[in-house]
Parts: sequence; C-alpha cells; structure tokens
Amino acid sequence: MLKVLKLEWYKMKKYYISSLIGSVLLSIIIIIPKISGYSYNHNIEIWEESCEIFALIFPILAVLPTYLILYYKGKDDFFVHTTNKISKKKYIFCKWVTTFLGSSIIIFLTSFVGLVICLYFIKTVVPSGDDYGLEKFAGYYFANRPFVYGFLLSLWRGLLGGLIGTFGFVLSLYRNNIFIILTGPFVYTMLENCILAGLGIPQYRLITSFDPSTLIAFGVCTYFIGPIILISFIIITIIYFSFIKKEKIYYI
Repeated sequence: MLKVLKLEWYKMKKYYISSLIGSVLLSIIIIIPKISGYSYNHNIEIWEESCEIFALIFPILAVLPTYLILYYKGKDDFFVHTTNKISKKKYIFCKWVTTFLGSSIIIFLTSFVGLVICLYFIKTVVPSGDDYGLEKFAGYYFANRPFVYGFLLSLWRGLLGGLIGTFGFVLSLYRNNIFIILTGPFVYTMLENCILAGLGIPQYRLITSFDPSTLIAFGVCTYFIGPIILISFIIITIIYFSFIKKEKIYYI
C-alpha cells in the first residue's frame, strides 16, 4: 500500500504544488490591504483580519487539487492504474489519503505562511485603543504567544481542509461534473453557515471552527461541532449514492 501511496503522490504532486503556490500567494495578497487603515494592538490581529476572506474561500482551495486532477485526466483515468496487486477498495483508500493530506497541507501552509509574514515581516504595530486580545478564545496565547496560537490554529485549519477535501473526493467518486466537485464543498459551507446562523446557533458553524474570531464567546467544544456535522453529511452523501441511488464508484 505504501508503494501505491508513493505512486499516487508522484502522479498528483504537480497539481498539489501548483495549487499550493497559488494558495500561498493568495494568503500574501489578502494581507496587503489589511496592513493599513485598521487599529491594531498585536501583529497577529493583521493575520486574523486577513483570515476573514480566507475562511470564506478555503473550501475551494482545499478541493482545487481534486478539480485539477479530474480536469486534466478525467474520471475514466481515475482508477485506470488499479491492478490485481491491490484491491479496488485499497486503491480508493490510497487516493483518499493522498487527497486528504494534500488538502490539509495546502490549507495549513496557506494559513501558516500568512501568520509568519504578519509576525516577523511586518513592522511591529503600535498599540492603539482598548486591547481585547485577552478576551478572545485562548486569549493569553493570542496576546502573549501569538506564534503558538497561530501555529496550532493553522494545524486545526489543515485538518478542516482535509475534511473539505474529503467531501470533494467523495463527490468525485460519484459525479463526473468538475463544476459540482469544485463548488459542492463551497455551497455546503455557505448553506450550513446560513442555516445555523438563522437557527441562532452560529457557534456551531464550520466557519466558526475555522476562524474563532467570528465570535466573541467561544468554547473548546464548539470547535468540534462543525466538523462533526460535515463528517455526518459526507457519510449521508455516501449512503445516498451507494444504497439509495445504487451508483457504482468505478467502471472497471
């Protein structure tokens, strides 16, 4: 199985690398307009402010490699390398692992690079106004250990990116429409955002888990609700296509 994982990475690496480069450049671009015109007390607040845009588009960034692979290779080639040496289920598992890790790394590095730039490459901000840093979730680390705070949050975002990439991967197993695969996770995130906000429970949104600055009051348990809802939706999607629609995953 390890050999198959290496083969999958070799076939997909140029798509992931190109997606990663584009995502990192984007993280730099969205920081630029946030540097001036705002009142800050900590450099990490520049990063936090720029992540508002990142939180909205990360579903597209996470699923972009899957989109590129299907666009250039097509679904028929998706399982063409399956051989008798490995079962189809194991081959699909290897595809998923590669997708999960690739999406996670893209989102993690996009977030982390922006953090490093804001902390170490931007002039130290002069505190102005009231400092509410300590009132945020994990406020002590936000105000006094910003690198630790940002690094751990970036790791968490990478995990969420892997889950969103998983959703795109599942869609790619049952649908040959690259538009659906690319926009499906983004549409899910927007609908989930609107529905939970409308129900008066915005703390359970995936975007809240991704960017805790969207709410003032935020608990540790709240971090896990959005991902749990997403995992449940992915499972429901698999059940729907496999047992209700009775669609096959591969055409071999």
